[in-house]
Amino acid sequence: MAPLKCSFHNDVIESLVIALLTLEFGLGLLTNVIALWTFSFRLKVWKPYSVYLFNLVIASLLLTVCLPFHITFYQRRKTWSFGDTSCQALLFLLSLSCGVGVAFLTAVALDRYFRVLHPHLKVNLLSPRWAWVISGCVWLLMVVLTHQSLLVPEAAGNSTECRSSYPREEFSFSVWQEAVFFLQFLLPFGLILLCNAGIIRMLQKRLRDPEKQPKLQRAKALITMVMVLFGLCFLPRILARILMDIFWRSESCQMRRVVEHTSDVANSLIYLNSVLNPVIYCFSNSTLRYSYRKVSNTLWGRRQEAEPRGSDRKDSYS
Repeated sequence: MAPLKCSFHNDVIESLVIALLTLEFGLGLLTNVIALWTFSFRLKVWKPYSVYLFNLVIASLLLTVCLPFHITFYQRRKTWSFGDTSCQALLFLLSLSCGVGVAFLTAVALDRYFRVLHPHLKVNLLSPRWAWVISGCVWLLMVVLTHQSLLVPEAAGNSTECRSSYPREEFSFSVWQEAVFFLQFLLPFGLILLCNAGIIRMLQKRLRDPEKQPKLQRAKALITMVMVLFGLCFLPRILARILMDIFWRSESCQMRRVVEHTSDVANSLIYLNSVLNPVIYCFSNSTLRYSYRKVSNTLWGRRQEAEPRGSDRKDSYS
């Protein structure tokens, strides 16, 4: 039975989403461009950890590039008028950048885990060149896993609809798509949680000296930030996807409106990923912290501080 024809427009929800997307675009573009410039021109020593962070910056910028199109979509009362090809490209870039971002957050967590808890393993001798090879494989794997987002059904890619959460008609394709969607978020989240819990336990044993407590606090803050990122950016989208799968074909227009509006807000929160990732860069590398402070001082008219010397221009876990 075909789903009911219901009106999903809500001026309050759409205005809220537009405001949120606009804020995310401005902050995400500024902070990630600063990070890209720092990696390209200021970072002198590259390690596998910094290679993964650099790829995380690229994924965040790619996600940010999608924002103006979504803003326009909501400004036109959720009408897509750019054609099928642009819709397919947008959904592909969105899926790819989200998946790659999560993958490199996981790579960062695994790298830190092995270096802190198992420093004698050969994996810690990995050269930056091999880290670039691994990064290329991650991008290729995510392209393979997300390429079917290019095959959006006609109803989702016409002149009035363009959304990644549109229900699929073919059951086998739907199962594959949903399995990939949930695994690419839930599995990495579990790995990151386990790695970070192990790191905190080890650091609490090693850093009992009061003078070393600031380093322990930075490590805890970084882990908390990663948990907040997943909880705020990805968890609402996962829950909205579940609601969409369950209730989209409901015969109640009211229920479908609730699902639609929940999906709109949850999908807009995914872009916070590009805004919050730079906070992770700051906790992870002192050169990036200095670049952000320098820009912040310039914008607020504050006195510029001296750039740290020596190891501050190197990638570190400090």
